[in-house]
Amino acid sequence: MHRFYFPYQLDKEIIMVKDRAVVHQIRDVLKLRRGDRVGFFNDKPEYAGYDFVGEVKNTESGLINFMLREKVENNRESSKKLVLFQSLIKKDKFEWVLEKATEVGVSEIVPVMSARSEKKSINMERCGVILKEAAEQSGRAIIPKLHAVINFDRATGKAESSGAKTYFASTSEKENMIKGAGDRQINIFIGPEGGWEEREIFSAQRANFEMISLGRLVLRSETAAIAASYTLLWG
Repeated sequence: MHRFYFPYQLDKEIIMVKDRAVVHQIRDVLKLRRGDRVGFFNDKPEYAGYDFVGEVKNTESGLINFMLREKVENNRESSKKLVLFQSLIKKDKFEWVLEKATEVGVSEIVPVMSARSEKKSINMERCGVILKEAAEQSGRAIIPKLHAVINFDRATGKAESSGAKTYFASTSEKENMIKGAGDRQINIFIGPEGGWEEREIFSAQRANFEMISLGRLVLRSETAAIAASYTLLWG
């Protein structure tokens, strides 16, 4: 069943979809017709954790009406909250991280401008679309929160003040292998393609972050982000 994020009221008899892009996808791309069912979700507190199943009632120009049929608990989310502090990398690779991090269950993503970052900014609007579509496809009950780009020092301060355990992936670490975390809230720092500078590693150690290795092989930044996130959430 196809799923769509719907940022409006869901617990009512008729769900009216007016968003042009969604109407186009349902009617012209998916070619859904009267009687077909789709799922809607909304991460507002009153709707979080549930999918609302609607049945196509009728379509009009620029509008589709759905009859609400059932409310189904969505229990796909991890019991842990993981915040991914991802160093900025090339545009296509960073967008891949957004998509796959959503699919594996990351709760929040903080883009970090580290010393060796290959980019200095991101397109927040485009990134938001990627997150939404990945959440729809993967069955997530929420869309991960994407923060504005911050520099490394602000990122470490943010992680420290969160009170959550923070892991810091570094190729200089050889012994402390990453493994599933028991903590309910977790932060993970992933460096850029060129790795962390010594100053950044020192700052992480001074902040009492747990220095971890992702294994014997050298992973690209985007691969490391997803491997680490999945292991911490589900390992």
